[in-house]
Amino acid sequence: MTANNSSSAPASKPSRRDIIRLATALSGSAVLGLTVPTEGAAAGRGAQATGTLVGAIRWDAWVGGASHYGSGVNRTLSPDKYHFRLPFYADITVPQPNLIDQSFDSETTGAAPAGWTVTTPTGTDASVVEVSGKTGKSVRLRSSSGAAATLAHTFPAQERAVIVQWQWKETSAGQGSLASLRGGSSVVVDLATRVNGSAKELVYRATDGSWNVVQPIADDTWYSIKIIIDPAPPEAAAPFVDIFVDGLRKVRGATFRESTTVLDALSFGTSQGTACELYIDDVSVRVAESVNSDATLQSVMDQEIQYAKNAGIDYWAFVYYPQRPLARGRELYLSSARRADVNWCAILDGNFTGGYATNLPLLVEQFSEPNYQRVLGGRPLVYFFTSATADKVTQMRAACTQAGLPNPYIVVMAWTAQSAADLKTTVGADAVSRYATGEQNGAPYSELAGAEAGMWDQYAAAAGDVVPTVSTGWDKRTRYDYPLSWEPNYTGFKDEWTQQATPQEIATHLHGAVSWNNTHPGNASANTVLIYAWNEFDEGGWICPTLFEIKDAGRPLRLDAIAKVPRTSAGTPRRGSV
Repeated sequence: MTANNSSSAPASKPSRRDIIRLATALSGSAVLGLTVPTEGAAAGRGAQATGTLVGAIRWDAWVGGASHYGSGVNRTLSPDKYHFRLPFYADITVPQPNLIDQSFDSETTGAAPAGWTVTTPTGTDASVVEVSGKTGKSVRLRSSSGAAATLAHTFPAQERAVIVQWQWKETSAGQGSLASLRGGSSVVVDLATRVNGSAKELVYRATDGSWNVVQPIADDTWYSIKIIIDPAPPEAAAPFVDIFVDGLRKVRGATFRESTTVLDALSFGTSQGTACELYIDDVSVRVAESVNSDATLQSVMDQEIQYAKNAGIDYWAFVYYPQRPLARGRELYLSSARRADVNWCAILDGNFTGGYATNLPLLVEQFSEPNYQRVLGGRPLVYFFTSATADKVTQMRAACTQAGLPNPYIVVMAWTAQSAADLKTTVGADAVSRYATGEQNGAPYSELAGAEAGMWDQYAAAAGDVVPTVSTGWDKRTRYDYPLSWEPNYTGFKDEWTQQATPQEIATHLHGAVSWNNTHPGNASANTVLIYAWNEFDEGGWICPTLFEIKDAGRPLRLDAIAKVPRTSAGTPRRGSV
């Protein structure tokens, strides 16, 4: 079954069409209780504003499943437990993604497992059992003769990626137990155990029929196996198999054993010809990509602009990707008839600086546009996240001089106060900042906010001028569950998470940053703060309204709270003072 982008959804799930319709009605009316500026007032934001400017980072990999990046990010948020993070424009394309989900705990002890085709020749058996030292029940396969005991389970044919997981152990490891995933008559993956000399190993079979070692294994030890199989990756990439053991990717990008375009069956078996006792538990097969957060519609961008405007977001800081599809978000913003309602500026990383000679002139041209964010009487605001060098900063300043533009206000981002200060001095930047802040192991959001507020002082003491960062959250467990190709060092992500903030907690943290600017004018020359983030949904930081926020509450709760935060030392809301 191929996931589609239909606007329909079951009664318990909101449809994308309904959510966008509701979002349009909400953000375009007085129901939010916000003061909406006049066209003339909004246009006056180009120069330094009366109050603190509030920016928000945009990371626009939300380009739908048709691209490598969009597909990867969609897959991180496909598990039900992450759906609360989906943006308001997302579709739940596969409402029932679990094709097999069986723990065996509720089944009858001694019986064959339900839903499986069981083959037990003479001298073999397969039954549900209780295992000493393990909670719940498992399935045991035993063979003591030349025959093998097998279990097989079919599921609806899938043309896109699936994630297969199970736990298993052998009483005596390496006895030739086998797990296979098939598509029609083709075997896609064979995973087996073997004894190789004195070593006991988990192995998989390659296209040429050879067996390749995954890792050593031990007697009477449970292993958690996960396999990601994609027969038709985005952008015509080659089909691949990734194999994980206990959360660690042991095999990456393996080829299929036999070619197929579908996946439809999973089986387990003991070895034929070797006495074996194999235990299996917690088997699941699910569709890897069951949501689509396609932000490539002009109507979606226009709606985002309306939301940001109503909440008092002065500008978006786009992570500037010159290349498509990652440039698509910025392009849709620049083509919007509403682009004057929210300004923008650039965050430059290696994607931009890798082609600096080509990309810089195009950016400098955009500095003169009325909706490019400027500070301190007209200086274009630019952030460097990585790859800042003295030469690049000098080139940018020279290009602005040649174009008759004011000297750009350049902010360098770094993860520590000292490294930020050193970078600022080395490259000749004007100020320092930080992309985001997170806490570990489920720490409360208050700890994140407190630590980050302390960093404003640290960065100021080390470097002088600061743009305070206001992180709205941090939770990268999504990328541990589904590792992304551009982040190979994903294993620590299982511990990188902070508890979700309430809207009021986010507003309080933002208020603290605005107050810090007002009480530290010598360290906040540009008088701006930067929110992480507008749309880093799968990393855990966002203020863009979500699908279920709009459905369940009928309002953009985080933006509602942000809109009420005073933006001036007098304590008046930013929108009322424009």
